[in-house]
Amino acid sequence: MNNYLTIIEKYLEGNASSFEKESLKLWLNEKQEHREFFEKKVAEWNEAHQEISVNSDKAFKRFLDKTQENNKVVEFRSLKRVLQYAAMFLGILGLGYYLIELNPTKAGNERILVLNEEIQEDRIKIVQDDGTVTYMDINGLSDVITTNGTVIGKKVKDKLVISDDTKNEEKLEYLEISIPKGRIFQLSLSDGTRIWMNADSKLKFPKNFIATEKNRIVYLQGEAFFDVATNKRQPFLVKTNGMDVKVLGTQFNVSSYQEDTTIKATLVEGSVTINTGDELEVISLKPNDQAIYSKDNRMINKKIVNTVLFTSWMQKKMIIQNESFAEVIKRLERTYDVEIISTNQKLNNTRFTGEFDIENVKQILNVFSKTINFKYVIENKRIVIAP
Repeated sequence: MNNYLTIIEKYLEGNASSFEKESLKLWLNEKQEHREFFEKKVAEWNEAHQEISVNSDKAFKRFLDKTQENNKVVEFRSLKRVLQYAAMFLGILGLGYYLIELNPTKAGNERILVLNEEIQEDRIKIVQDDGTVTYMDINGLSDVITTNGTVIGKKVKDKLVISDDTKNEEKLEYLEISIPKGRIFQLSLSDGTRIWMNADSKLKFPKNFIATEKNRIVYLQGEAFFDVATNKRQPFLVKTNGMDVKVLGTQFNVSSYQEDTTIKATLVEGSVTINTGDELEVISLKPNDQAIYSKDNRMINKKIVNTVLFTSWMQKKMIIQNESFAEVIKRLERTYDVEIISTNQKLNNTRFTGEFDIENVKQILNVFSKTINFKYVIENKRIVIAP
């Protein structure tokens, strides 16, 4: 147990490696005695650093009330005096997260939310230029076939590879793929460009790119990460409803959900140019730059960001960075294919920072409820949070 005491201490100080964190998770899941020891050390650490006890709901409520009176942001990570000790998961968030996450038997036995079967029934939809519709099971094997029997795409598990048949192409023919809520899907275009599509997203793209065309153009609604095959003679252009992203060959993420008030392009590698329709206003991005287009005032801004925050969804992680719960709701709805209704204004207006593995929406809501006490009811795919 002494070895794990060292890991716990390193984790509380924010110095534990990924391997050590994973080892700690497995150890906590072995015995109730381990979890009790873990809780004890967390409480001792919090007391030594004058942190609020994670086991005291009343003390924590007083803390929340005080911070709101002072108009401060209640966040998992961003409380300056608390977070200099890196106590995010184990102070406000982590204990709730780990004791739920590391006890899958308990979580699995609670039949409050059963979405697995319903989510598996959701299917990928592909529409060809002639109107032919193909539905695919998310985890099955399938081909996309034209009306004359030509295979234009092969699917293996969560990836669809579009065949390269440019020799026989004389005009552009488009395909449109729609990814259901609760799923992530990978697509490989005929030119070798790889695309990871987030939940509730839609992409329209040519079956084959034609060399005589000036650009390789695709149309995005939702969110996708692009690893573009280099072609200096034919730039790659991602069009959204308000902002275009133009590249030669690079890696970047574009988020353009219809219900969001902004469109974001985040550059990981290479270079891109951003255009909003005004040819005089073209913005160039370098790695770690993000362009943010406001749909309300049609203005575009640029800032430096940590790209991991905007690409973590590809690894099935959800990273929240100074976001209100009202904003987080949108992401939860897309990720888990649920509808969330919250009339709890105190909760909705509270801002959070934290990190989750994407596994179960109930687990995540339980973590939030450890921060600001609230109750919720789940009926099928509808979640109602009480005032």
